Amino acid sequence: MSLWQRIVYISKATFANADRGPAIEPQIGRILMQSRRNNPTRGLVGALYYGDGHFFQVLEGEAAAIDALLDTLRNDPRHDHLTVLSRVGIERPSFSGWSMKYVAAADEVRRLLASFGHRRFDPYGFDDAQVASMVALLQHRPSAPDSHAEAPSRRDRDDAVRLARRALAVSATALLLSLLAIVLAWRR
Repeated sequence: MSLWQRIVYISKATFANADRGPAIEPQIGRILMQSRRNNPTRGLVGALYYGDGHFFQVLEGEAAAIDALLDTLRNDPRHDHLTVLSRVGIERPSFSGWSMKYVAAADEVRRLLASFGHRRFDPYGFDDAQVASMVALLQHRPSAPDSHAEAPSRRDRDDAVRLARRALAVSATALLLSLLAIVLAWRR
């Protein structure tokens, strides 16, 4: 059996959805921040879709980490009726660059729902093929822009650290030269 597993779970939001247009619902923003902070330490990756008061989430990781998070999620007051739709072993994660990818209520999701004969997003009525189609859409759909953007890649962080070190070295050199100039001017 593979060390990695993928689960798909759904749930219903317990909070009222504020109609914020294209902006992210504040509760969803908090969930994303929390997931993006906690999932890397748990060795989990995944994607989240929220629409019409329902969550559709894909999580990938080791079984023990997934089970521990599911226990936590079942007690989270922000949602209820948590239902695991699928759980399968996988060779490698398909969301490896995402501690938690967020896909907004995009046109592609609406088209997919229409192909299922649905007008609203209610994953409790999805069959296995519809679940698989939604997962595939999340895997290939770009992340939604949001104010809680995904952390930069390791390469981006390494580049930023190198640039910051260079800037610090230049600043320190400039400071030392300024101090030297002050000392020399004071001696005169």
